[in-house]
Amino acid sequence: MTIEFAYAFVAAFVTLFIVIDPILVTPIFASLTKDDAPRERLRVAFFAAVYSAGLLLTFGLVGNATLHHLGVSLAAFRAAMGIILFIMGFRMFFDPDGETLAKTPGPKASARENIAFFPLAIPMLAGPGAIATIMLLMGPGVGFVDKLAALTAMVLVLAIGVFMMAFAGRIGEILGRTGMNAVTRILGMLLMALSTQYVFDGVRVGILEQIVAPAGG
Repeated sequence: MTIEFAYAFVAAFVTLFIVIDPILVTPIFASLTKDDAPRERLRVAFFAAVYSAGLLLTFGLVGNATLHHLGVSLAAFRAAMGIILFIMGFRMFFDPDGETLAKTPGPKASARENIAFFPLAIPMLAGPGAIATIMLLMGPGVGFVDKLAALTAMVLVLAIGVFMMAFAGRIGEILGRTGMNAVTRILGMLLMALSTQYVFDGVRVGILEQIVAPAGG
């Protein structure tokens, strides 16, 4: 059982680390929290990981059954997450200071976003790729040991993400506001491209499902 768990854990860890990609999230986190104190950054990073763990655990346990019950395909869900990610990238590209203004006290304070949940937990850490992966790793027919290994790997990857985000403030100190705005715009452009790919993949897989389903029936 130990060898089986170790093998499943390594496979799940590598897959989830690549899909969640805490390395990509770190500079985005730095740009979103560039005006926050170190203690506040750590708090945001911790809660982002907690929210992500809750979301991934929920989808891992009941995601397949829920989507099937609602008549929603995984391809449609992926496309929807891609649209959300595109909106975030659009805002980062054209208004890099928007997140900072939204968090400052004043008339906009009541409408400010909890960035730990959006966009850090979803769609960055617990994005469509991570959700699809955890649903696959914990789907029907998967043994208990493999599911436990997937959950353990998920927690470890998110813990690594918190550690990396905790030191993200150093990036902001080195680059300064101008540099961070430039990085934010570049990342926003990359996120728009990535999100467009998510939408394309969702639409492509959805069309294939519609073509194959009648043929298979």
